[in-house]
Amino acid sequence: MFKSISKRALVILASFVITVSGLATMQAANAGTNAKCNLNTKVANAECDEIVYGTIHRVGGLDRKTPSTGGYTDSQMAYITQGQLYRFDENLVPRRDLVSQKITSRDGLTVTLKLRQARYSDGTPVRAQDAVVSYQRWVASNASPAYIAKVASIREVDFRTLEIKLKSTYPDIDFALASEFFGLHPYSRVNTPAKAAAYFRNPVSAGPMKVKQFTPGTDTFIAEANSSYWAKPVVKQLKVVFLPDPTSRQLALQQGTVDYVFELPLTAREQTASSTVRVFPHFDPGTFMLAINMDKDQTNPALRDPRVRRAISLAVDRAQIMRVAFGGLSKPNCGMQFNVNNPLYVCSIPKKGARDLAAARQLLTQAGYANGFKMTMIYPTRVLWPEANAIIKSNLADVGIDVTLKPEPDANMNQYLALNQTPWEIMWFGNNAATPILQLSNWFAIGGLWAGFVGKGVATDPGDVELNGLLDRANTVTSLKERRNLLTQLEAKAFESSHFIPIGTRYRLSGTKVAPGIAQPPIPGDLWFHIGINPPLPKN
Repeated sequence: MFKSISKRALVILASFVITVSGLATMQAANAGTNAKCNLNTKVANAECDEIVYGTIHRVGGLDRKTPSTGGYTDSQMAYITQGQLYRFDENLVPRRDLVSQKITSRDGLTVTLKLRQARYSDGTPVRAQDAVVSYQRWVASNASPAYIAKVASIREVDFRTLEIKLKSTYPDIDFALASEFFGLHPYSRVNTPAKAAAYFRNPVSAGPMKVKQFTPGTDTFIAEANSSYWAKPVVKQLKVVFLPDPTSRQLALQQGTVDYVFELPLTAREQTASSTVRVFPHFDPGTFMLAINMDKDQTNPALRDPRVRRAISLAVDRAQIMRVAFGGLSKPNCGMQFNVNNPLYVCSIPKKGARDLAAARQLLTQAGYANGFKMTMIYPTRVLWPEANAIIKSNLADVGIDVTLKPEPDANMNQYLALNQTPWEIMWFGNNAATPILQLSNWFAIGGLWAGFVGKGVATDPGDVELNGLLDRANTVTSLKERRNLLTQLEAKAFESSHFIPIGTRYRLSGTKVAPGIAQPPIPGDLWFHIGINPPLPKN
């Protein structure tokens, strides 16, 4: 990866009703900040008895190779309670965790990893075969396969030596090794689907925390420090409590019943920030977007026309959406990638992403929709997203597109996406990944996660093959200039299709009572969680 920019190599109508379940959970919570666990505490000196995390999801599952109902909270809690070859630090930089030494061959096609003498929380030794089976399960799951598309094979050389053979050079391999999908567990307990299903009800851990209390889909999840881990976690216990609406999370933070929340309403900036509470935009390495269904179950003929899709892209007012709905805390996008701390970012939308109603109307006329058309747009009911979608509805009305908004709880989104059970037309969502190329791979690679959701990324489609080739080349070269040139070509072709329409860089308004690096997702990031440890993850 490249030299760090801001400490990393490549970074980058809410409800006002406090629900009964939210109140009950807040009363049960007991936040744990103290003299050695507050906004001013350094990780090296931190001692936190308990951190209480208020989240929008119930923890539904800890196996990242199987679908679950807990959204990013499942991923976060799995991450801290599983072993990792590499682990993301607080700045989303992949660091060696259970790996003591990495050796790369001169041609860059063989990577040998030497493992620490580590044990799981039940005393079982960590061995290289655990990583082999994890990789095999990842491949079988088809979860974000673009991340490991360059891997030819992984094998155990001996108990603590792992050999990875690559199809071509892979400068970003450390990010794949740090992925939530590469979690390590004792191989003999997860090497069949039946074994894995039973094991993940109460898994052991080679990460900084281990599971203490977990019943899938309930309001409380508790992890505690793993005394078998090679470093000492600064948090003795992490309690995750389900607070389903933003006002309940804000109130809990104000009252001191939680220490950290990930999604707050904009009012928290004035009402909650204080000398003991920091409210801040937590950026993600991802992009707010409109995704258009390109699969055979697309029932709206207008959306099958690329001219119509480009017209939608030109008609939305990105600046207004990010300024009004998101409080101006994150910028509109003029390209596909996230635009925070990203040296690969390129502007690929005409007029640098500015609204162009004349061009939009011209495209609609050419496509035979001069008088507009009707469509239904789905969006998950997260904080600030209803406001953003209301603005888009108004924007598109200016060119005759009549939008019916259909809000859905997070738990319902799998029926449209991973399970592909319910037809849909267009959707507001976000696309995150640890690097710009991995983010673009989600959209445009053969087998990309979001590509699959919308019916693209198909090896028999010449356009998809061309985009995949550009991505593969960009993910092979190390020259920043050459990477940018390749991604500029890719994004120009992506705009022509516009089945993904970028809006702005993702963020969540977050609040915390403890200092950075103690207990929160990396910045940027939402799919992972970081627990401070002493000594820290190796920096070399």
